[in-house]
Amino acid sequence: MEALLKHLVSGLVQHPEQVRISSAPGGRGGTLWELRVAAEDFPRVIGRGGRTARSLRAVLESADRGPVCPMLNIVDPEDDGQPV
Repeated sequence: MEALLKHLVSGLVQHPEQVRISSAPGGRGGTLWELRVAAEDFPRVIGRGGRTARSLRAVLESADRGPVCPMLNIVDPEDDGQPV
């Protein structure tokens, strides 16, 4: 799953070497994925009105075969690391 997410995001950003993905157990048994990108790439990952972010989340949900959907937090580099 991490490789899929890295592949998708790396194609969107100007600085693919700065893409950082981490995972942790989430609530109700799912996986919480945290995505960090360069500050100038952040708008590209979010997209207009959050469309790109919603699409990334939809791909993760459809790729996961588990009973609980994974969660994706995209961390805003300019807002003290708060997820969007």
